[in-house]
Amino acid sequence: MSNKPSLNRFDKIAPFYDGMTKLIFGGSILKAQRIHLRIIPREASILVLGGGSGNWLVDFLKEKPTCKIWYVEASLVMLEKATQKLNFSNNIQFIHGTHLDIPKTEFDVVITHFFVDMFREDQIMELAQQMSAKLKINGVWLVADFVNKNYWHRFLLWLMYRFFKIIDAIDVKSLPDWDQAIRSKHFTVGECNSFYGQFIQSNVYSCDKKVAT
Repeated sequence: MSNKPSLNRFDKIAPFYDGMTKLIFGGSILKAQRIHLRIIPREASILVLGGGSGNWLVDFLKEKPTCKIWYVEASLVMLEKATQKLNFSNNIQFIHGTHLDIPKTEFDVVITHFFVDMFREDQIMELAQQMSAKLKINGVWLVADFVNKNYWHRFLLWLMYRFFKIIDAIDVKSLPDWDQAIRSKHFTVGECNSFYGQFIQSNVYSCDKKVAT
């Protein structure tokens, strides 16, 4: 992506973000984030982009403590919250940055939960190319995010994007077709699960054409 994203744009709402999403979506967000973690091998190297406060990783790391995680988060407040919640593990490297600050290594798993909704479709295509280069052979990309399938989805999305635009947390004004953008760069979907009236979708992607670094 051509322009480096700004840091700390979610700091304003970080203290109450988890409570707000739970109030609106119940446990659906957490379920979508956790459902495919079971497929991750115990010794996996994992890249997390936009991990937020890390709620969804707590139980996973207690079950699979030998996984090595690079945790990239643009909000310093969110990163501090994640550091506190995940301080029982010595296998996490916390990075205050964006997808442009990823370590020069390859990963077994990439996780972007409620992350791709912040970009335009062309930017997601660039991200998909980057993830193809970062994934090892037989690696997987876990994506959970909102989708737009009916009228009440569109209404909620309008409210959400308007809110995040007002607080200057994002630049885009509407939800991109992130699934199509990812598929266009040689990724295919394996498992797929929906939550909250199909408003939230959680996919497992594999890449059939690795891009050279």
